[in-house]
Amino acid sequence: MFAIRSAVIPVLASFVFAGCTHLPATQPVKPEVLGALQPVEVKVGITQAELYAAFVRSNAAATGAAACGAVPGLGILLAAACGGAMGAVDASVNATRAKAAEESVRPLKDELVDVNFDQLMRESLTQSLQSVPNMQLADVAVTKTVTTEAYEKTFKGSTSNAVMFINLDYHLSPDFSTLEVSARGLIYPRGATARKAAKLPTALSATPSEPALALQNATYRSNIIYRAKHPASGDDATKNIAAWKADNARLLKVALLDGIAQSTALLASDLQSKHPIYAAATANVDTPLGLKANLVSQRNTGKLLRYPDGSLYFDAALANVAAAAPAVVATSPATPSADAAAPAAAVSAVQAVADTAAK
Repeated sequence: MFAIRSAVIPVLASFVFAGCTHLPATQPVKPEVLGALQPVEVKVGITQAELYAAFVRSNAAATGAAACGAVPGLGILLAAACGGAMGAVDASVNATRAKAAEESVRPLKDELVDVNFDQLMRESLTQSLQSVPNMQLADVAVTKTVTTEAYEKTFKGSTSNAVMFINLDYHLSPDFSTLEVSARGLIYPRGATARKAAKLPTALSATPSEPALALQNATYRSNIIYRAKHPASGDDATKNIAAWKADNARLLKVALLDGIAQSTALLASDLQSKHPIYAAATANVDTPLGLKANLVSQRNTGKLLRYPDGSLYFDAALANVAAAAPAVVATSPATPSADAAAPAAAVSAVQAVADTAAK
């Protein structure tokens, strides 16, 4: 079976947390509050089992309903029916596109069969979070069940002072030019001391109007996005796939390992961030979304940008990362440590960027 995944996947959309969606996507945590949250139970949500390729979703229903509604004399019910018919077209088109994307990405999935993303990510997250001063990890566990019900059960059943949820995703862009690894982190105070430090009521909320995991109850929110574009990519998706597959998919493996290392290190540094979330006065970097971003740091391995919503985007210079990386080791579940598989140059570059981001 293939999964229907859209080309534009907002990090917030991959989460199941209820609450005020108009809140800022990111929110820093003060050092004294972070200290009061310890120990923290960490739940890592990774729903996918393997790499996938995003695709551009059809939105004929939305545009069709609007067009029908604009026709003079066409009643509301008829306009709705028109939109519903377009919705059926959407479903068919999206299913076809999803199947095509799945078939196209299959050769690259096969090249990554020995790379255990879940294990590598868990180990890298554990190591990075342990580097945060005064951070005490009660447990770090991966879950495939990323639902509101499952997360609320974890939160209410936890014996830790706080629970940190980190949802992860990795995929190729619709044109197969770019690998993206994203991490969305939130920390919810649970214990009395933690909730007092976060200025939340001591008792956990249990009302339908304000679920326990409402976004306004998260004392920390972050978005980390890593992007690595193949240096030889172009407008032809077929050629881009062939480029990623060349040399036993070495560049794809380097990018994935670098994405794991970068995203986890940046998450740890963001927890310690002392600089403003976003400074409009100094935002002078153009982005693909037409926004202006702050340049946080830049090295030969890539540049780190802070977007207006506070999200951190790391745009990797993959050719330089690969040139400095040793031969990529295929990583199986038997591999004892992520350190042995991650390119040494990538790790050192991550540390330098993370140090800059934390200032």
